[in-house]
Amino acid sequence: MHGCADPKPEHLTAHGARLVQGTARLRDAHAVAVGDETLTGAQIIVATGVDVARPPIDGLEHAITHVELLQLQQPPARLAIIGGGLIAFEFAFMFARLGTKVDLFVRRRLLDGVDAEVRDAVIEHGAGLGVTCHTGAHLQSIAPNGSGYRMVVADDEGAMADFDADVVLLAAGQTPAIADLGLEDAGVEVTSAGVVTDASLRTSVDTIWAIGDVRAGATKLSQTASSEGQRAARNAVLGRRDEIDERVVPYFVGLTPPVAAVGLTEEQARAAGYEVGTHKQPYKDVCPAGNVVGEPVGFFKVVFDAKTGMLLGAHAFGAGSPELVQQVAFALRGGLTLREAGATLVMFPGLCEVVWYALRPHPGDPS
Repeated sequence: MHGCADPKPEHLTAHGARLVQGTARLRDAHAVAVGDETLTGAQIIVATGVDVARPPIDGLEHAITHVELLQLQQPPARLAIIGGGLIAFEFAFMFARLGTKVDLFVRRRLLDGVDAEVRDAVIEHGAGLGVTCHTGAHLQSIAPNGSGYRMVVADDEGAMADFDADVVLLAAGQTPAIADLGLEDAGVEVTSAGVVTDASLRTSVDTIWAIGDVRAGATKLSQTASSEGQRAARNAVLGRRDEIDERVVPYFVGLTPPVAAVGLTEEQARAAGYEVGTHKQPYKDVCPAGNVVGEPVGFFKVVFDAKTGMLLGAHAFGAGSPELVQQVAFALRGGLTLREAGATLVMFPGLCEVVWYALRPHPGDPS
């Protein structure tokens, strides 16, 4: 969803790697069993990723994953989505733009962790595309109904309602893929959140490392998994204990237009004790390039410390937002203030104008 394509096997074998296909299970701190073969090594890295979370819903076997959804020969007329996270919204927007009527069901918050203003804008834009969001929805059952399915849904007060769909997509989150790996037998500490590691990615067993989504506390992003993989490999092979630094992690949500963010949201900054300032710049006011690419909607928002001017985060919903947010990621990494980042000239015309206007000082901003 959020990363580059998987490396091709020939890229690995060309550099001396041996690929063994099968179900693997740790035997001890230096051995992995794959079928009838036992592979041994001085160091082991666990990178098994995640499985789709499967909540206890009667008839859940009738729901499909996003991988299976992409294998359909044509888009369904009616799509029901269980879940309200990034994957749920990506597929909701995709199929709505193909003409599908989309109903999205979530028990708690939609797009949890996304800036509130961005979340509200996405929901409003999605409604215009034909995406209906049902919050406080407790899915009771899924059952065949003619050529489609009927779902029974309860609200927070217990009132029941029926919804029909041609396809039901399960996108209710992900869980670390650690079942039957033999981690506990090998002495590796595991919690419900995944494999426990220190900041160098070493587990409770000195010769076993864990990276990516399988790791407890992981950000569930491919860019962090890739970086962690490189760090763990260097540490394991070279005997180092270099620690990961994931204080600045930009990410995007593949909508049209896309969402992108880095750093603290306004809510997170307030919870962290900052006196928070924000600038929000709509595309339509200052960004003619947005009209040129056919995506004039959206805005760019920066969050900063109102006392010092230190940048804390950036959040955007609009054309080119991943590349625009990446610019602020560099500024965050460098510890720049609002004024320092805004002092850099930007090209005209270009989508980058909206960033520059968002960074421009307002009356009352710290100098």
